[in-house]
Amino acid sequence: MMETQEVKLSLEEKVNKKMGLAKYIHEMYYQNAIAFMQDPRYEQLPQYLKTSGISSTFIAWKEALDKTRDTRETAEKMIEVSNKKSTKKKVA
Repeated sequence: MMETQEVKLSLEEKVNKKMGLAKYIHEMYYQNAIAFMQDPRYEQLPQYLKTSGISSTFIAWKEALDKTRDTRETAEKMIEVSNKKSTKKKVA
């Protein structure tokens, strides 16, 4: 008889499996923060604007990426529909 061995995932593997894009978004946030802080005008801002500025630019950046992704998905669907129509025309 064959025994099945149950393998438990490590904590990191469990988090990665459940979190999906969280690690990617986390990295995006820090890249955004670094770019924002490297701007020469950053040092002239009051503290509350430094914090809110980083958050605001990250939100805007993420929204822009979401729109780009949505546009790409829509374009892929349109190409797929177009290809199906082309195939039907060739067959008929």
